[in-house]
Amino acid sequence: MKQSNYTRPTKTDASKLGERRRHYWSRLLRKRAYWSLPVIEMMTAEETHANIARSRRGENKAAWINISLRVDHIAVIEVLQKVHLRNTGKEISRAEVLAALMAAGLHSIVNHENFGGNGN
Repeated sequence: MKQSNYTRPTKTDASKLGERRRHYWSRLLRKRAYWSLPVIEMMTAEETHANIARSRRGENKAAWINISLRVDHIAVIEVLQKVHLRNTGKEISRAEVLAALMAAGLHSIVNHENFGGNGN
């Protein structure tokens, strides 16, 4: 198996972020999702996935769900991790990069005609 394109920094301050800063993009995505999507559907989906994740043996933490990504998608995420580290000197997780991408594009997708928008 080939090693990841992104290499985590070691023995640096790159990973020293507070809890709030570490999850900035995830919080932003959640806030935008509640503004843009039906609230009841969001709450139901969150509760369903949290219950599924917590029902697994030994799980009593935040809900994590695994999904499969295409090679080109994970490549974009890893390149963005490198760019973020280079520009800020701070690490960012794959989950947070994905949350940033989703938060940035959520409005456009919700407005796309294939997702019930008017195409603007």
